[in-house]
Amino acid sequence: MTEEIKLGLFKKIISENDISKELRKRKKDHFNESVSKKNIADLEKFTEKGWALDKEFVNTLRLKKDKSHDILFEDKVWSLFASLGFKFMNKDRKFEIPYDKNNPNLTQQIDVLAKDQESIIIIECKSTKDKNKKGDFKKELEAYKSKIQGMRTSLRQLFPDEKLKFQFILATENYSISDKDMERLEGINGIHFDDEAINYYYEMLKQIGLATRYQLLGGLFFGQEIPEMDNEIPAIKGKMGGHTYYSFSIEPEKLLKIGYVLHRNKANVNMMPTYQRIIKRARLKSVHKFIDEKKGYFPNSIIISIDSDKKKDLEFKKANTQSETSISKIGLLYLPKKYRSAFIIDGQHRLYGYANSIYKNSNSIPVVAFLNLNRTEQVKLFMQINENQKAVSKNLRNTLNADLLWTSDSYIEQLTALRSRIAIFLGESRNSALYDKISIGEDSKIITQQAFENALKKM
Repeated sequence: MTEEIKLGLFKKIISENDISKELRKRKKDHFNESVSKKNIADLEKFTEKGWALDKEFVNTLRLKKDKSHDILFEDKVWSLFASLGFKFMNKDRKFEIPYDKNNPNLTQQIDVLAKDQESIIIIECKSTKDKNKKGDFKKELEAYKSKIQGMRTSLRQLFPDEKLKFQFILATENYSISDKDMERLEGINGIHFDDEAINYYYEMLKQIGLATRYQLLGGLFFGQEIPEMDNEIPAIKGKMGGHTYYSFSIEPEKLLKIGYVLHRNKANVNMMPTYQRIIKRARLKSVHKFIDEKKGYFPNSIIISIDSDKKKDLEFKKANTQSETSISKIGLLYLPKKYRSAFIIDGQHRLYGYANSIYKNSNSIPVVAFLNLNRTEQVKLFMQINENQKAVSKNLRNTLNADLLWTSDSYIEQLTALRSRIAIFLGESRNSALYDKISIGEDSKIITQQAFENALKKM
């Protein structure tokens, strides 16, 4: 590829601020154009093509025209990857990649190009207005089969100093895809994103923001190696319920890279059974605030299942010194350096609370990792944890606040502690008219501690 061709391609790729500007346009359901009030000829040309008045200014008119369904879908896909922090995107719909080294004039138009620091994604978008229309993508996929390697070569030449993972996606809206087309797609190492998958990532993006990238990368590069990852961890190997497990402490960033959450969603229907609810934004924000602002921590372990089909994926080297009386073994655990090799069974909010934290590489979190639990066993364990794990009641939290907040630097928290102590004193003192009438801790009485403290607030 000549430097002239490279320069021409770079002019059609945008980054940072330009992506933000383009994103604002792509998110709209219509196009906008401005014409001078003096230029009647231009105005007539636009109106003949379906443009309508949007807003009138002193010297110009802003016109609008609704986007067609295929452009709307293409813009939706483009906007998803731009919103997920991909640093380089195609500027417009005229982006073309050379695929024949002997003839650089032979090119393939690309709907969406997305690149970040570790990957480069090519996306072909197909949309129809008809619901659940039977798709036929034989022609397109067979054409890509002869071009895809040349396209990869061209993209690598554009970024010669980076070791980038490559993925091709066929994104469809309202189409069903045949088994034959799925075979053709797999034949070029491509994957399929239907509108359910696109909506799933948008829902996650709405709830947890850029942390959605970790889930996306697990979906895009399942089983592929993460070469830069340091996977050596001190651990204890044990047995529980007939299963092998490892107990260790790990930096959240590492677990986020190899972790995957089996959300109950149509996008994950091919991975059934799934069992996790979508992460909630409000809860995630409170966890993140607790970690970063209050320097809080969670001493309870995150529960995962490690998928390891090959012995070399996961290795445990016993230390020279062991306890002779213990059935557990201590040593070094070498985790799989692969995307989506660890399924998060319990603790997704605690883990993803670290995704945008300043402590994601400097803190470590406790983990209990089972080995090769199948989906059914994962569901059973998830149910056991959630059925038998009793949450701390609000009344008990109010009681504990009497001690926890007493020495706080915040006067507001000190007042909370004072109200709690008054409630406890009056409820436990035999000289009080309210003795044995206020719920303290987990005791149930006729007046809740919260109700009494609320009454104090009004005084």
